[in-house]
Amino acid sequence: MRAELAPVTGKQAKNRSNPARTTLMVRACVIRDGTPGISLSMDREVIGEWTDSRAKTLSLTDDCKVAIQGVDGKLLYLFSTPGKLVSGEQVSDTEVTITFDL
Repeated sequence: MRAELAPVTGKQAKNRSNPARTTLMVRACVIRDGTPGISLSMDREVIGEWTDSRAKTLSLTDDCKVAIQGVDGKLLYLFSTPGKLVSGEQVSDTEVTITFDL
């Protein structure tokens, strides 16, 4: 699944001052301490992670948030980013990327 949001145009675009576009990768995986959990990375660098053995799958919502789900598909967390969302992509059932402007 890939979601793209409408571009900012006109007056909105003129009011923005050089946004920093970045892509955040969210993964349900084995994190650096060897436990199952959630990993956040930008430019291949881990910027955050937390242990959660319940987190099994990720899915991209229509508004480019990441739904972190347990083994039974039950929603555990809903993760979102700051700034102006540009796009999101469901890479696999355990990996989602979100591109946004800060």
